[in-house]
Amino acid sequence: MLERDQAVGLRNGRGHRGDDLRRLNTAAVMKHVFHHPGTFRSEIAAQLGLSAASVTNITSVLINDNLLQALPSPMGAQGRPRVPLQVDHRSSAVLGIHLGPRTTGVVLMGLDGKERAAVLVPHAGMGPEESIDLVVAAAENLLDTYAGTCTILGTGIATGGIVDREAGIIVDNPSAGWQNVRVMDLLRGRLPSPVILDNNARAAAQSELLYGNGRRTDDFVLMVITADIGSVMVNSGRIRSGYSQTAGQIAHLRVSDEPRECPCGRTGCLAVMASDDAVTRTAIERGLPARNIDEVLALASAGDAAAIGLLEQRNRYVGRAASSLLDIHDPELLVVAGTPAEAPAFFGSLIAEVGKYAHAGHDAAGRVVLSSDHVFSLSLFAGATLVDALLADPLGVLGVGEGEGPLS
Repeated sequence: MLERDQAVGLRNGRGHRGDDLRRLNTAAVMKHVFHHPGTFRSEIAAQLGLSAASVTNITSVLINDNLLQALPSPMGAQGRPRVPLQVDHRSSAVLGIHLGPRTTGVVLMGLDGKERAAVLVPHAGMGPEESIDLVVAAAENLLDTYAGTCTILGTGIATGGIVDREAGIIVDNPSAGWQNVRVMDLLRGRLPSPVILDNNARAAAQSELLYGNGRRTDDFVLMVITADIGSVMVNSGRIRSGYSQTAGQIAHLRVSDEPRECPCGRTGCLAVMASDDAVTRTAIERGLPARNIDEVLALASAGDAAAIGLLEQRNRYVGRAASSLLDIHDPELLVVAGTPAEAPAFFGSLIAEVGKYAHAGHDAAGRVVLSSDHVFSLSLFAGATLVDALLADPLGVLGVGEGEGPLS
């Protein structure tokens, strides 16, 4: 039986009303086509144990709602034409929003996880209400300009720190200085619904499951190392949020003996040694002409030895934290997503540090990989949370039976 992931949906079909079973079967068909593009209705029926008539009815609904599309029949097919199906990546899209501490990214994303259009919204020094007003205005303009006749299925939002997904609250985002921000209340009725709010690391893990290393294994730990820092454990394809939705808070793992003070009251924490802001601050202290992480990266790409050294040192700190996660969780893979960590030129220092510090040594180091070739973007990761909700309950996202559908 199907089980709810972290989005809209029901747990299983036992004892439920017919409408509930219909939603479960629709989700099963949608997921199957998503993961097996080009499949035929007869194959879907055989794989899922559904009748041919049920599959035909379900796929007809999904095609009419622009979630699936029929492809041309194979050349030379004998007898009644067999029509392959795939997800309709062009007629439907989602909105992805990464609420950053100083700049927010807004992206229009297809169901294939690819960007169609995007905009950055600066809001440094602003409070949450003013920042969200700017983000909503930018999102509306993006949709007016680029969405056209595309069906917008909903909005996924991700941000750093501690996020209560169920309540729709940013509990604490230290980088932005936001606490107890009731995001859903501020956004009610202003963005394409449904709207999902989640933590950056969990959103990144969801994207990895749908589009990246999750296709290789459903057992991994993912680290996000940017201006915000976090991790998430994925076991049997399930993202673990923790009892109080704070699992994966690795920002205050001690990775250095340097007396660099952290807001938590301790020294040498990952947050103050390896975040984008920490690298930028160190660059400024050492006299490098860089005001942000992008300028540090540009200097390194141009061959500046000091900038290269900074990024290699950052990845050594990340490697020490990764070693602890590997020792504790023993995942099949440890996936690293982050600014310099995404650059292969600097990744060797991270791998070497894991080999040095992890209990399993070089065996553990061999299980550390970069985030997949799915383009690194926190905004795309945010959009993936809505795609996951769609796969878990297509009819629920469409508002079928609830009097509410997507904006188009």
